[in-house]
Formats: sequence, structure tokens, C-alpha cells
Amino acid sequence: MRPMRNMAYTVLGFMAFLAVWLTFQHSSAAAYRDDPRNVRSFDAPESGRRGEILSADGVVLARDTPTGGREYPGGAVWAHLVGSDHPSLDATGLEATRRTDMLSRDDGSITAFFTQIFGGDLGPPSVHLTVSSEVQQAAVAALGSQKGAVVAIDPRTGAILAYVSSPSYDPNTLPDTSGVLIGDIDQPLRDRVAGAARPPGSTFKILVAGSAMETLGLTTDSLLTDGAEYVAPGAGIPITNAAGGVCGDGDTVSLIQAITVSCNTAFARLAVEMGAGPLVEMAERAGFNTTIPWELTAIASQIPDASSLDVDPPALAQTALGERDVRVTPLQMALIAAAVANDGVAMAPQAVESVVAPDGEVLDSLTPARFARVFPSEVAAGLGQMMVEVVRTGTGRAAGLPDVQVAGKTGTAAGADGPHAWFVGFAPADDPVVAIAVLVESGGRLGDGGTGGSVAAPIAAAVIAAVVRGG
Repeated sequence: MRPMRNMAYTVLGFMAFLAVWLTFQHSSAAAYRDDPRNVRSFDAPESGRRGEILSADGVVLARDTPTGGREYPGGAVWAHLVGSDHPSLDATGLEATRRTDMLSRDDGSITAFFTQIFGGDLGPPSVHLTVSSEVQQAAVAALGSQKGAVVAIDPRTGAILAYVSSPSYDPNTLPDTSGVLIGDIDQPLRDRVAGAARPPGSTFKILVAGSAMETLGLTTDSLLTDGAEYVAPGAGIPITNAAGGVCGDGDTVSLIQAITVSCNTAFARLAVEMGAGPLVEMAERAGFNTTIPWELTAIASQIPDASSLDVDPPALAQTALGERDVRVTPLQMALIAAAVANDGVAMAPQAVESVVAPDGEVLDSLTPARFARVFPSEVAAGLGQMMVEVVRTGTGRAAGLPDVQVAGKTGTAAGADGPHAWFVGFAPADDPVVAIAVLVESGGRLGDGGTGGSVAAPIAAAVIAAVVRGG
């Protein structure tokens, strides 16, 4: 009897040890698999072993081919976000950053063996995006053949809702066309959302107004000096308004009216009188001169340091208009609009909603992360009020929708191969679910009084409509 009891204890002890060991191995499997020292994992064949990338509404955007390569049913519409992965080229986009997430978890280990013995599915997980195919298609259609970018964000979470760079390319034919595309003067391989910076034009006045409200205590009704021209100290050429003439009664103009009609003279004078410090500090708080935490990487938007601007009033006056040496990516401007919409807080942009195993287990999911508090709450509220007026009665009327209140700011930037047409904004104004930045490169027409409004604002309207109406 005692031998039998000892045998039972031995078996039970072994089973307990095995259970603990398997639990430890299962929890550590991913770390071991992804460790760069694990050559077995890197040498393992991957043909047919990676999962799909799908849009938020379930459209397949990337998948394995029967021969072991990758194909992209989404084509050029998704190229700069999804990216590509070909044996002869470096992987790009989410195909590069989420490669490990999509690998089969069957790494040949005993842990994998026992997991599958007990019914676990270690097939390749799929990556589900935050972007729906309908909204992405709406952005592509609205931008059309124009060169530029459209990026939309959920201001509450940082989830990317649209990500379009034009011109684009077909990732399916990339191995055969990469040499031609690299030499193309229009640079279709370049990500214009996060990898190209242009002067922001009058959209930058959001930061000028915000810094003046925070530092000087201005409100929407505060009066600025009006005038048809402004000559900064030391300047030889006057700054004028896009439509000519004055913005108010010729003597004063309220801050809200100055934003609504995009008054150059008032904002240039305001920046010089305030000094560069508050403006540069707010711009850097928003992400200028630093790296935005974006999975696909983003170049830094640039503004000169305050000391160099304060000794050069003409440069500071032009900087206040989003010209001179200011450079910004559409992603950066979308985050600024999103901060206004989200009580002054910009959330870190994210494009992956979840990583899901074949058996439905969610292996990873989007966790909203705060990037920066750009504006105090009361400043964000005032900016939002003024941006509503821009779309209701000002330069951004083409962004308006009959059943949705849109807030926004237009811009036309003359520098760096411009003029470039901009629109940034959010909607619905009283409960925002989308913030957007639109850039049409070399799409402006100086002197028409509303270039950003006539060229970029209608694109924003189409994308906003697709989001708020359930696209």
C-alpha cells in the first residue's frame, strides 16, 4: 500500500511541477521568442505564418500569399500607413512595426506543443486598425490627385481615423517600381502626414492666440490694434492682410474677429508686443522641436528659439503668421486641433485598435496615452469658440456641414514652394469625435482671401462627414 501511495505522491508532485513550469514558460514565451539572441526563432520559416492587417470595419489590407510573400488588397489607399514587406526591400509602415505581433506563436517549443495539445490556437494573430475603410476612402477621394496629406484623429483617445498621403504608390508592385518611385520628383514614397514639414500659414495663429490668452489674459472679446498695414521694428516691408484693407473699424478689432477673418496685421503686432517667449513655449509644449510619439516615426516640427526671434522683430512678426522658419507636419497640426477639442490635452496618436489571436483572444489593445497639455482648459474653450466662428462666418465656411457644427482655422503659407493650403479643425464642436488637418501642397492662390478655405476646407468637410455620420 505504501509503495502505491508513494507512487501517487510522486506523480502528483510531477504534475504540479509540470503545471507550474508550463505556466512560467507560457508567460515567458513571447519574451523568449522576440529576444534577438534567439536565433532559432529568426531562422524559423515564416512562409504563411503571419497574420492579416485589417481596417476597423474588417477589410483585409495585408495578408500572406500562398507562396509565402505578402499582398496588399488595399493598394495605394493604405500604402503609407500599412506599409509593405518584400524580401528585397526594407519593411515599412505597420508591416515593419507590427511584424512581431503578426508572427505565429508556434515557435516549436514544448510550451507551444502542450498549448496546442490542450486546444490552444497559436496561429498568427491579426492586427486591427482604428481606421475604417469608408473614412479612409472618403479622405482619398476628397484629396484626389492633389499633392498633400489628410490626417484625422479621435481627440479623446488619439486613435487615428484617416491617414492619407498623396501621391501614393502600389505596395504590390513596389519591388519592380521602387527605383522609378525613388527618382520621381513628386516623391510618392514620402509620408507627407508625418514625414514632411511645411510652413503652417495662418493655422499657426491658433498658437499665437492661445499664448496671448494664457500669458496676457486676453479673452475672445479683447481688442487688438487694427490696421491695413503693420511694419515691425526694423522691417522695411509692411505686413498686409490677405484681402487688403483693415479687419475691424481701422482702430481696433476683437480677438475673435481677428481669428475669424485671419487678420495678419493684428496677429503680427500682437506677437511682437507679447514677445517670442510665450509663443515658443506653447509651440514646444505642443510638440515643436521634439519627437511626437508616433509608431511610424515623425520628423520634428520646427520653430526658432525665443532669443533669436526677440532680437529680430520682423522675423517674429512673420513667424506669428506661420511663415519664415516655422515648419510643421500635418500630424502636428492635427494634434494641436485635437488639443483644443479635448480640453487642452493632446493624446498620443495610435493606429492599432487591437491584436487578436485566431481564437479571438485579444493579445493587445489600444490604451489612450496623454502626450501633452497644450492649453489651459479655459484657453482651449476660448479657442474652440473662435474656431466655430471661423467656420460659421469666416474664412472656413467651406468646411461647414448642415447638421454638424464644425470648428476650424484656415491657412495659406507662401514659403517653401508654396502657397500651401491648410485647414485644421474638429467636430462636432460641442462634443468632438474627430480632429483633422488637411494640407494641399502648392494648392494655394495668394491674394484670393481664402485659399485654405477654398481648397483645403472642403476636403476636411468630406472627411468629417464620413466620421460623424458613421463612416
